[in-house]
Amino acid sequence: MIDTAAPALVRDRATWLLYLHMAAFGYFLYCFGPSVTLLGDDLGVGNAVAALHSTAYAAAGVLIALLGDRPMRRFGRGPTLWAGCGLLSLGVLAYCAAETPAVSLSAALLSGFGAFLVVNVAGTALADHHGTTAGPSALNEANGLAAGVGMAAPLLIGVMDSSGPGWRWAMYAVPLLFGALALGLGRTRIPDLPALAPAPVTPEAAAPGGPLPAAYWWAWLLTVCSVAVEFSLSLWASTLLRDRTGMSESAAATGMTAVVAGLCLGRLVGGRLALRLALHRLYISAVALNLVGFTMFWSATVPWLAYLGLFVSGLGMSVQFPLATAAAIRAAGGRADLAVSRLAVATTIAAGGAPFLLGLATDLMPVRAAFLLLPILLVASIPILIRSTRTHG
Repeated sequence: MIDTAAPALVRDRATWLLYLHMAAFGYFLYCFGPSVTLLGDDLGVGNAVAALHSTAYAAAGVLIALLGDRPMRRFGRGPTLWAGCGLLSLGVLAYCAAETPAVSLSAALLSGFGAFLVVNVAGTALADHHGTTAGPSALNEANGLAAGVGMAAPLLIGVMDSSGPGWRWAMYAVPLLFGALALGLGRTRIPDLPALAPAPVTPEAAAPGGPLPAAYWWAWLLTVCSVAVEFSLSLWASTLLRDRTGMSESAAATGMTAVVAGLCLGRLVGGRLALRLALHRLYISAVALNLVGFTMFWSATVPWLAYLGLFVSGLGMSVQFPLATAAAIRAAGGRADLAVSRLAVATTIAAGGAPFLLGLATDLMPVRAAFLLLPILLVASIPILIRSTRTHG
């Protein structure tokens, strides 16, 4: 039942706990992006090999997808979430200690496994906790907070790398954040799976053992496009900054701060807009804004214009992944945990494949030409969104 007023989003203790898990994950994610090129330089490997760290991280999504919602049903969301925090922390420590690509790639895989557990459990718990009306807003706010905390990550990476201690010290904050969260809020109950009583059946609802509806798979493909753009820009924006503006590696690494600032502001505002605007209208507007920002960044030859373009791109990019996730959960017919676990495959393909292809392309052609992959993905997402809306409607 929809009221004429905007629906309320009640932020209780459990909501804040899940928000903070997403925030710690966000810090890791936005550390990981700029760290890949710096680690590649330290190990003396090319862009394509460096990009394999993103592929290894994302490949963990396949394992998560194969597990489906079994860990949550077997152990509960709380233990699964905290296990993900522990695995992610161990992976980060191994990644920072790695001296060979074999070790660093394995550490990236372990980090990905833990990270996917954290973000999947937190996301589905938020969606179930706040329902179909306020759930998209909660997801946008959670991702906005993650971007806000993550804004410090590329800045610290660049500062630590240029000032002496080294970029790895910025990543050591990840296990510290999860440790502080466990000590401070470890006893807070995390909303678990819905009660055993069956949820109301809708026309789109799939049978417990049957396939997910067609609308879900179009939303799944939409997720591929949104994640591919976000991860590609996160990993390789610094490369184009260096190529076009002549910035140093450390200074270019801080450029991601502009993207994350846009993501943060956009997701916080997008959480409100998601309560008032239709999902497809908000998504199309976001794609248009992203294209404007990309054009500014892609054509810039001075740092300030490149930073501005990255900020505008971040604004546009901010709501694309949360909205695609919300669309998939909405189309899944009450099977949120299974739907989000299947989205791990979409995230794997996008986060692992797109940055690798872009990194390979930068080894084979001018960096500026290789970056045209991003607007192609943005434009392709529009007909996918339209098809998803029509299928769902």
